[in-house]
Amino acid sequence: MNSRLPVLLCAVLASGLMASEPPVLEEKALPEIKGAITLPKDWYVKVDKEDDVVVYQFSREKPTEAGFTTGLILTVTPKVKERTEMSPSQYGIEMLSATLDEGAPGIEPVKDGPIQSFRASHQVEGENGAIEMINIARANDGTGTLYFLTWQSPVSESDSLKELRERILSSLRLDPGF
Repeated sequence: MNSRLPVLLCAVLASGLMASEPPVLEEKALPEIKGAITLPKDWYVKVDKEDDVVVYQFSREKPTEAGFTTGLILTVTPKVKERTEMSPSQYGIEMLSATLDEGAPGIEPVKDGPIQSFRASHQVEGENGAIEMINIARANDGTGTLYFLTWQSPVSESDSLKELRERILSSLRLDPGF
């Protein structure tokens, strides 16, 4: 038996090539919308607000003018019917329908109490390769608010980010009265 094998194995394990530690997650309050989301502790958070519409950017890397590679955009639009003459659920489906033109196989509806959710995913070609896009419309027709989520990450990282992505997306807590 080669006596160097245990040393080589230890070196590989120590370098992190065999497995990486999962990120440390923490809950971030979203006071502007009376909600919360769980994110990796070292992610960047940017909040913009204009005309009562709140846009959150949660990203693995610091966003630039060009945006970011991996992360989530959450756009919260209150008073949707006044703005669009559609209910939040109708407007959400309308927005997701645009992704069908980009190759999304269909829109998946999910009922979550007073909030209706619709999901569509597709890929787009980016400057640095294919990007996976997942769009989720969460509509509260009772309050007139639409929560539109857009996850993006490189297709090459899709498998390795799937568990983290789904944990983040499912962690979004919303005030049903907002």
